[in-house]
Amino acid sequence: MKQIEEYVNTVYRNVDGDKNEIDELKEEMQSHLLEAAYELKEKGISEEEASRMAIENFGDKKHMIKGLSEFFSIQKRFARYILLFSLVSLVLGAIIFVNTYLEIYNFKEERSIIMNDVLTIVGDDDDVISDSKKEDIQALFDEHKDHLNYLAIFNTEENAQLKDWLKEFNLTQKPSNTYPIEYQYATFMVEDPYEIFNKEGNVSEDYDLGTVASTKDNWIVQYEYKDTYQNVIEANNSWALGAYSLHEYFSATDFVLCSVWGSNYCLGILKIS
Repeated sequence: MKQIEEYVNTVYRNVDGDKNEIDELKEEMQSHLLEAAYELKEKGISEEEASRMAIENFGDKKHMIKGLSEFFSIQKRFARYILLFSLVSLVLGAIIFVNTYLEIYNFKEERSIIMNDVLTIVGDDDDVISDSKKEDIQALFDEHKDHLNYLAIFNTEENAQLKDWLKEFNLTQKPSNTYPIEYQYATFMVEDPYEIFNKEGNVSEDYDLGTVASTKDNWIVQYEYKDTYQNVIEANNSWALGAYSLHEYFSATDFVLCSVWGSNYCLGILKIS
């Protein structure tokens, strides 16, 4: 029925939108109109009259053209919003990831710096820590006191249990999270702002990600991080946590975008009809 085909083409002639979507909508409209016209023909109405009546019953032409134009306009505008939102989300995600990486990198660097500096101050041969070395260690602790609760130094020659502890946990010079040594065995121990003399009063819990130790020759260095620094400690010990958080962030973003797009599409269809 040529009249219906021409009518559909007229409706969509000046509609600016995705060609595939327009072709699908045109095909659907034409299918509805042809179906209605065939039903009228079966009642004995001529083809031309049936086509005219089907078109009239379908709706006002101007209203449909306006609705279609508004629909595709909304769709384009919303596509721009979604693109912008996606880019912003991507940038924010990248910033979060980079900041997390830098924080973890700095955390690892700080661990090595603290241990190496303390072991350098203590030296290789001395069995005692002189007053000048204690002052240097206290000054080093002060540089990192925003992160640390305690810093303790143990001499394995002073206590056989420390040698057994070293064999059990196989510490190397690289800083490691470990079961803490009891502070009562410390040769020297500091907190903010002074040396600790009553070491027996400071008791560590069992294995804790916030307790770090390192060893060289007959010396062991151990320190505890403050609870306020715990989030960095946990992130450092679990890259999977950062990856999972990032994945969850983008998954939630995708879900929101898809939901909003779907809602907008449905509203546009309802507005047309």
